[in-house]
This record gives sequence, structure tokens and C-alpha cells, in this order.
Amino acid sequence: MKATSLSFGKKVAVMLLASSSFVASAATSGFKMVLIEDTPGVSKIKAGLYQDGVAEATAATDKQADSFSKHMSLCVAYTHMAEFKQAEQACSSAIYAARRAEGSDSSYKREMRSFAHTNRGVARLMGQDPVAALADFQQATTLEQSEINQHNLALLNEKMKAVSPVYTASTLNVTN
Repeated sequence: MKATSLSFGKKVAVMLLASSSFVASAATSGFKMVLIEDTPGVSKIKAGLYQDGVAEATAATDKQADSFSKHMSLCVAYTHMAEFKQAEQACSSAIYAARRAEGSDSSYKREMRSFAHTNRGVARLMGQDPVAALADFQQATTLEQSEINQHNLALLNEKMKAVSPVYTASTLNVTN
């Protein structure tokens, strides 16, 4: 896990799924998810206390955390808890919140949406939907060429190529 500061002014914590206790197989390791620092529940999620993190995030008021940050936390926690439908819903809510973020310029909204798409891609991949994951990773990379987004897309492409060289990101050309 590492933390970095991004241009949209919020600290972002990147979680490697490989460090998660629920990830047992090598086929799911190495994908990165994004959390927004200073959001209720994030410290518990980073510590592996996912249910406590969910409880803290859902109890947070609008004054304590914006909708985007809250839903990003829920997405990561639910993914680590293997509750993939809830994770996907939380990520979709984060995408929606990023689109509607008031007082934000378009580049900020694009960056926010890109991270929500990359998180949803990981959730979908863990939920055994690699085609939907690929679409999200491609959309994330289209929105923002960040290291995290490029990493997840390249890693999925590599894993897909290892399974079947015919089906790769470039041959499927999945778009949202």
C-alpha cells in the first residue's frame, strides 16, 4: 500500500489486491484500487477491518465526506469482503457522484471518474466478469492516463493473453 497526492487535491491511497487477506489465488493478485484519504472508514479499510470501515463510511454525514469519497471507500471494502454486487453498485455511485461534482472543473471530474472506473473494473474482475472489467479499465485509461489505470489495464491484458492469446484488450476493443 502506498499513498500519493494527485492533482485533484485529495490524497489517494492505493491498495494492492495482492496484499489483501481474502485474495488467495495468483490470478487475482496485483490489481490496484484507489481510496481517498481523510474519508471516514479509510483507515479501517486500510487496516483490513472492512466491516468496520463500511460502517464508518455509511454513517458519515455529507459534512464529513463527499459522496464520491464515501462510495470509493465502500467499493474497496466490499471488494475485499467479496461482496462484488455491492462493490459494483458503490463504484457506479462514485462514477455518478464524480459526474455531478459541483464546483469542479472537467479535468478533476475526469480524474475522479477514471479512478471509480478502475475500482469498478477490479470489483468486476474479482466477481468473475473480465469483459466488464476490461471495459472499465479501458474507460479509466481513456479518461486519465494515470499509472494506476494503465497498470490495471496492462495486467488484465497480460492475464487474458496468458489464458487465450486470441482475447486481449486490443482484439476485444471493448468500449463504454
